[in-house]
Amino acid sequence: MTHHEVRTICMRDCPDACSIIATVDQGRVIRQRGDPDHGVTRGFLCARGNAYLKRQYDPARLLYPHRRTSRGWERLSWENALDLIAERLVQYRDTCGARSILAVNYSGMRGWLAKVLTRLFWAHVGGVTMSCGGLSIETLGAAQSADFGGDGTHAPEDLANSRGFVLWGKNVAVTHLHWAAFISEARKRGAPLLVIDPVRTATAKQADRFYQLRPGTDGILALGVARRLLERQAADDAFLAQHTSGFEAYRRLVLAHSLDEVAQATDLSVAQIEEIADCYATTPPVATLIGLGPSYWTHGGATVRLIDALAALSGNIGVAGGGAGTSFFRPPPFDLSMVSAAPQSAGRRVLLPRLGDDILAAGDPPLKMGWIAGANPAATVPNTTRVKEGLRSLEYLVVVEQFMTATAELADLVLPCTTYLETDDLVTTYGHTWLGLARSVVPPQGEARPDGAVLQGLARRLGFGPALAGSPEEWMRRLLGPLAAQGVTLESLRQGPQRSPLIPTVPFADRRFRTPSGRFEFLGEFSPGAPPSEGLHLMATKTLRMVNSQILPEDLPATPTVAVHPATVARLGLADGQRVRVGSTVGGVEATLAADAAVRPDVVLFNPALWQGDLSGVNQLRETRLTDLGESAAMHATVVTVRSA
Repeated sequence: MTHHEVRTICMRDCPDACSIIATVDQGRVIRQRGDPDHGVTRGFLCARGNAYLKRQYDPARLLYPHRRTSRGWERLSWENALDLIAERLVQYRDTCGARSILAVNYSGMRGWLAKVLTRLFWAHVGGVTMSCGGLSIETLGAAQSADFGGDGTHAPEDLANSRGFVLWGKNVAVTHLHWAAFISEARKRGAPLLVIDPVRTATAKQADRFYQLRPGTDGILALGVARRLLERQAADDAFLAQHTSGFEAYRRLVLAHSLDEVAQATDLSVAQIEEIADCYATTPPVATLIGLGPSYWTHGGATVRLIDALAALSGNIGVAGGGAGTSFFRPPPFDLSMVSAAPQSAGRRVLLPRLGDDILAAGDPPLKMGWIAGANPAATVPNTTRVKEGLRSLEYLVVVEQFMTATAELADLVLPCTTYLETDDLVTTYGHTWLGLARSVVPPQGEARPDGAVLQGLARRLGFGPALAGSPEEWMRRLLGPLAAQGVTLESLRQGPQRSPLIPTVPFADRRFRTPSGRFEFLGEFSPGAPPSEGLHLMATKTLRMVNSQILPEDLPATPTVAVHPATVARLGLADGQRVRVGSTVGGVEATLAADAAVRPDVVLFNPALWQGDLSGVNQLRETRLTDLGESAAMHATVVTVRSA
């Protein structure tokens, strides 16, 4: 037999970060399966993981550096490519100032070696314009930092200890498949699953109770549930008195909203609100799990804080099986001293959620050159038409990618990067507490290089090579230094993933919060704003076959399809199967209309969010709006019209 097996970690932007056993035969990965010894992966992969080899060996994958010429794309050597980039960096830094250089990095870059080398590289270039903010979990993190001083997420293994689950806009059957397995264990012992979501998701279909509330009203619903808990005297008075701050203002906020008002605002009945309160009151410990849905509004941060408050009010903080789970945000327990010791220069920030506007508005100096790695903003940022306009305004754009994405199509120079099957790196995740190693299971295809190696090559040309020099092994040993005393070393991780010894399974069991007061902080004010007077809410949820903008060609529909409730179809004078135009203030898309009684009458549902012939997809409809916390995109705040095409 010529084949052998290698353990590695999936580094795609997914919270599960599965440990994988890859089977290699004659230099090619022929199979991958879930690692049975990993405490969360537990031997199974999702559909995205099982199909990944199709992406790994896709003929369309970028394998060589290419530059744009008047005759089209032209292949060039790495040496020439890096020389050109170094020359441009020096040119713009010296003639226009370092702020004329834009660096965009985001969640497509999961390995810590790549992250650290990226930070070091741009610190040494000095004072460039960096992207900040985000498109995903940033609002969740900022809200929980305000409440807890950090995230309140329990290790997913602890979900098996819960006696009840209330999921607020979190579709674990798609986005946290390995969390769903622990929830199933508890459900077999009788734990009820309540799902609150405007969309009838895969998880909602499996729930014991599903509450299809009006979009954007999760915070108001949380106030109604809290009122019922107070009326029933089901609050944990001892916890409230000893370990919280701001409760009286929060209590006044709760009592300012009657159950009838909450029911009218959310489209739920008073009886349904009482059912949710009953779960919190009678089935402790209750796990509250909060997804992106409630956070994707201009009042998303406040909404998440009001949901957090239910866990505190009902005594489910710091107890096994309880908690208010979002994602893990705390910094990794690594040696990152080299980042803080790097040169500090006064740079400039642009917000990723409004990237197009910020690029075009930049002055003194205007932005001239761009570098994008670990991100595809021309597909994932709202108002992609404006994003493309901004990127086209740059005189020179470099994109590091695996495929010719919507962003790569705009580049002057495209550099091919490796996949997780071709990379050595140290991996953590926002979905569990395990550390692991990504391994070079096979050599890179073509001339693809890891992100860190690309930056090391540029650093040598720019004269600060020693600051980034070193092999992946040397860097990983340095990063792991603080964990050696806890038995986590490069050698131990080569034997298999390990739990992080510094992240508790049950946070705040000691009732010590990292807020300024040292207590859980209640929110005392809430202004969600009025619902739109006309138009339909635009929504596009995640699917089992897609990771952000990554999807196999075979899973792309030929044309977009939008699902709309039959009553809305009739009210608009349209028909099932008709060609329609979906429009917003920033763009329009032609699609096929599908009448679906599972969709709320005030929602237009795009799934999947990409389709053939259009690499930008649904985000060309989304308006540029920010959440109240975390500098994140309010993805659900756009309303659209649907008319005959």
